[in-house]
Amino acid sequence: MTAAIARLIVVAGCMLLPAVTGNAAPAAGNAVVAPGMPSAPDAPVAAKTPAKAQTKASASVKQETARPPSWMDSKQMTPEAARLIVSKVALQPAERDGPAVQLLSQDVLKKFTPALRKQIQQALLEIYAEDPAYMLAYRESTMPLSDNIVGPITLSWLNRFWFEFKMEPSGNLTNASVAALLHFAATVKAHPEWKTDLISTDLGHWIDGFDTEDRARYYQIRLAGTDEQIIAMLRLYHYETDNTRQPAPDPDRALLTIYSYSLTESDFKLLASKSQVIAKLSALQDVVYLNEPLFDAAVLDALKDLGAQAESYLPAARLAAHEQSYRLTLGSLQLLRDGKVVPDAIIDALEKLSGTYPNEAFFSEAILDATATVNEPIDQYMPEIVKSAESSTTYVLTARALAELSANRKNEPVPQVILDMLKGLQGLDYPQQWLFDKAVMARLRNGVGACPSGTPGNASYRRKVSAEQMKQLETAIRDPNLFEQLDKLWQDKACSPAEALAMPQQIEALYIKYRASIRETARKKPAYDPKKRVLWDGDGCGCVLDELDGEVYGFYPFWLAGARQKVDFSTLSRIAYYGPTFDDSGVLRQANDGRDFVAATENGDLTQNDFVNIAQRHQTAVDWVIQRNDWRSWSKMDKDRKELVFQRLTNNIVKLMSIKLNSWSATVSSHLPFGDRFVPTNGEGVTLFFDGYPDDEVSVGVFNKFVDTLRTRLRQARAGDIINVMMRHSALGKGVYDYSNLYNLIATAAANRSVDFLKAVERDQDRRPHFLVLLEEETSDSKKQLRLRMENSLHGEQRALVLRQVVPVITFDHDNWQQLQDDIIYFKDNFGGIGFWPMSMTLPPAAGDKAAPIDEVLSTTAGVQQCDLTRDISQCIADFYQYVPGAQASPVCKTVCENLYAFRMATKLAFMLLVACAALYYWSCLWRETMARYRHAPALIVAAVWILLAMALLFCDPFLRWLARGYMIPIFLVLFIIGLISWYQYLLKARDEQP
Repeated sequence: MTAAIARLIVVAGCMLLPAVTGNAAPAAGNAVVAPGMPSAPDAPVAAKTPAKAQTKASASVKQETARPPSWMDSKQMTPEAARLIVSKVALQPAERDGPAVQLLSQDVLKKFTPALRKQIQQALLEIYAEDPAYMLAYRESTMPLSDNIVGPITLSWLNRFWFEFKMEPSGNLTNASVAALLHFAATVKAHPEWKTDLISTDLGHWIDGFDTEDRARYYQIRLAGTDEQIIAMLRLYHYETDNTRQPAPDPDRALLTIYSYSLTESDFKLLASKSQVIAKLSALQDVVYLNEPLFDAAVLDALKDLGAQAESYLPAARLAAHEQSYRLTLGSLQLLRDGKVVPDAIIDALEKLSGTYPNEAFFSEAILDATATVNEPIDQYMPEIVKSAESSTTYVLTARALAELSANRKNEPVPQVILDMLKGLQGLDYPQQWLFDKAVMARLRNGVGACPSGTPGNASYRRKVSAEQMKQLETAIRDPNLFEQLDKLWQDKACSPAEALAMPQQIEALYIKYRASIRETARKKPAYDPKKRVLWDGDGCGCVLDELDGEVYGFYPFWLAGARQKVDFSTLSRIAYYGPTFDDSGVLRQANDGRDFVAATENGDLTQNDFVNIAQRHQTAVDWVIQRNDWRSWSKMDKDRKELVFQRLTNNIVKLMSIKLNSWSATVSSHLPFGDRFVPTNGEGVTLFFDGYPDDEVSVGVFNKFVDTLRTRLRQARAGDIINVMMRHSALGKGVYDYSNLYNLIATAAANRSVDFLKAVERDQDRRPHFLVLLEEETSDSKKQLRLRMENSLHGEQRALVLRQVVPVITFDHDNWQQLQDDIIYFKDNFGGIGFWPMSMTLPPAAGDKAAPIDEVLSTTAGVQQCDLTRDISQCIADFYQYVPGAQASPVCKTVCENLYAFRMATKLAFMLLVACAALYYWSCLWRETMARYRHAPALIVAAVWILLAMALLFCDPFLRWLARGYMIPIFLVLFIIGLISWYQYLLKARDEQP
């Protein structure tokens, strides 16, 4: 056992190394023991507190000490106010003599009461529950961190804690330090929103940048400060470092993987019932299950009241309960002998081992004990011995495992009042965690009624909770300071500028209390099922409206496939299929599945061709979103390797879009005159969503070259050459999304324009890239921030050009129709389009109470209804996002457009028959006699059919409509002259033939 314990101590001790900052900070003093906090034996001496401000600002602010801190009035705490609070903290040196300075060792720790030892280990679990190394040691079968015995492993983690917090004497801990640990654990438990900052190494690095006295003061505040002092310290920390600190790792970053965030009806039930989970699992305590299926069945049965959501607990329960045992059998020993790697002397010694060992640590210790008398080194043979052993897996929910599950904040229940605020998110889908977080905070803001924005009287105003619910919120959050601020926001009808500035932090503080649980429940990894087809039905909607003011972009994530869906294509100019990603070799792959995307498409496994045909039948363009969010391997590649990856990716994209579609229209059109012009391709463009793409100069240059090369290759393959770029709102202004680079992408596309005349008159004659920006909620604020960022960064023609290519992408909740109408009008006036995640489907109108008609807050538009009356996204776009509000295609044009290839073919056949009739009339006497006998009826019928078909195409065929725009009068004039000449020639010929 001693060797195994020694190894664990070494591992835990190694965890101290990352905490070394290079600056030897002095003692921060022993912490003050909070009232009511259990103290160590020989009550620790209260610590002194700092007397000097961190920037020596105490002298300049002495006159302000009588003023109460600004944060108490729910206002934004200014840096000056924060420095004032810090300057009032008096620094006390550590007591180095007396009974309270008894140095701690394992022997001293054993004298602590069992209750105090348990508190120490629970405090460490509270602090380090998210640390993988701690949880690895915590799950050891010997229970070194949960056995209520402060042994060497617990002591090593105590050393790490005090080392990170710069407490002295380092390595030999005083009784007061134990009380400080308990106080700190109680603080982070009461204020989980502070935990990430308080235990972060970034905060430690920031503190280490101060001089000796200020450094000691900040470490003392960090460890055992009051709420006010901690808030002041964190305010200064964020004020000084928010623009310089490296962002936290993106939780969505994973190669070939896509996550989505949504809350279903069962998710809400799960969030409300999480408090019952640990209690229900406690019924399984200490029951041994011999395999995973038996354990899973027992857990699902215990949590059967949660329904399908019970399965979400299986991974965490398995991890906590997993135990693997080892034993050496005769077969194992024979295997070692046959391998001839392990010396016979060691194998002979191992024959004494019998019985089963509960984990590898115990097994390794038994091997060391059994071979203690062998004069052969054992370490190098340990892997072979362990490998040869017979192992078995069991699952046991011990008290330790249940404590681990209970300490995980992902398993915390969410109060009903919070769920009531979030109920409007049910059924909505968000592609990234940050968008989901913003949506949750927007709902919490609406629920509290904090600083209302947007159109007055819209749906967000009706989401404000009642006074009774505010009482429930006070009881639930158990944070008087935070509730005081939220209650003031709830009571006020408007916010001052200072309150509006502080409000997001207050709403975020409320969300942080339940964020881990809500996130974990909402996070989904959609599985790809090739059997689920994309089944769209236009239901007679016709083709894309010609009068749309800009691009209307809809995203279709692959996990929406399966059910038949009605889509109004008339208001969707472009649909993007969200699914393909690519690996480090440049091969396109299906996300969350890994199969070769191009090969699967060619083989029909992905069945995309069906929906591409349907969309193109309605003249809606189809994009492929090429997504990637993990670029960690990119930094290890040189420029040539990066260019090679993009070259292969270019080849794969061109190959994907060059796949011939299997449809009768494509086959027939390719054999008709000029028919190849209308042969559909496998999509009209690509959208590049390189989230988190590196912003170094080399990577930016490689990206720009890739885009230009891809456009040229697609054009050469006649596979569509529109390349759009997608980004999150916060990425604007950085790297490839820098404003000057976005303008350069537009200029390069304009310079590399197609010289094809017919291309220049098609609907998509603007081949410049669109920039799709994921816009967070609330859109009433974020859309203005997006415009303002453009205004401040670009000027003149560049600003106008880039703004007209920006397409904000929003997620609409099918509730706040007034805000949607306001957004559409704003986007029409300021940007180049509007995008929806996911694309709008035709849904039945939702019944809902409206506080007041929207006419009271938005001016009416002649000929159209307001969006809160139509309650239909497509109708709202048709009414407010066209040059002519409310314009609709005629029933004839809808029929022609949806059957365009049939009409084109019929028109060509009729024209060929008409030409044949004319040729025969002039060259065949028999045909002239036949025509005369029937008064030229056959030719007239064919001509009439051709004229009707030609006129229908002229007015309804998108290609001809755009080609003929502005030339209608000359076209009719030429046709009239031709007809008149033909008529006179006929009369003259008839006169000449008379006897």
